[in-house]
Amino acid sequence: MKKFFKIKNKCGMDLSDTEELYHGLGHFAQKRFGFNKPPTLHLVSDMDNASKPLGKTAYYDPQGMAVTIYTDNRHTKDILRSLAHELVHHTQNENGMLNDTGYHGQGYAQKNKDLRQSEKEAYLKGNMCFRDWEDSLKQSKPTIYNEWRNIMSTKNWKNNELMENLTEKFGFKMDLGLLKEGKLPPGLQKYQDEQAKKKSGSEDEESEESKESEKDESSDSKAMPDHPDVDKDGDRKEPITKAQQDKEEMKESRIMKIIKNEIRKQLKERK
Repeated sequence: MKKFFKIKNKCGMDLSDTEELYHGLGHFAQKRFGFNKPPTLHLVSDMDNASKPLGKTAYYDPQGMAVTIYTDNRHTKDILRSLAHELVHHTQNENGMLNDTGYHGQGYAQKNKDLRQSEKEAYLKGNMCFRDWEDSLKQSKPTIYNEWRNIMSTKNWKNNELMENLTEKFGFKMDLGLLKEGKLPPGLQKYQDEQAKKKSGSEDEESEESKESEKDESSDSKAMPDHPDVDKDGDRKEPITKAQQDKEEMKESRIMKIIKNEIRKQLKERK
């Protein structure tokens, strides 16, 4: 985009990703307001001013035909909105509307009716100019500006949205990269570790149970009664601990299957 302003960056702010926005707004405002010459744009830092809850945000110098904007602790969008406001004053200056000899001190917007009218116009036209420019930019480049320069690749954007959906559905975050590497996401890894501990405990219990069973068999030759079919596999001879372990493993397998199906579904919807 062709540069519009002569920008004097006195605050040291990094403009590499945002400078085109200043020039774009300038071109748009010139077409909207009809001023002839672009004002000089000063971006300044003043931490003392920034520390004040009602400190200055920007001002226009009619003699120097320059816009000065304080940038400390401000979002780019807020800075640009101030610029649009001051461009209305620049237009007023070119049209002779600011050649007022009345009161220009503190409270001028309340005490000087002509300057009060100028401020009304700047608030109304400036804000609407900024809003119209912003909306037109988002419509022309929705994938870039829809979230105000929160730039990311389409792939990363899709993956982030997928992760949000899976997090909402299953209650923990997952990394698709881990799945590709054959690793479990942290949430499932934690679940698997917990199951492994339970399994280890079950094996210890089963070992003790086997010892007791051997003792019983040596003293009593009667057949062991059927056990409850906990894992629903039809085998009533296996120990309850073994059946419980099988049941947990099947549950884990079902969870993995559900998650994999959900991931496939989300990925398919985003193609």
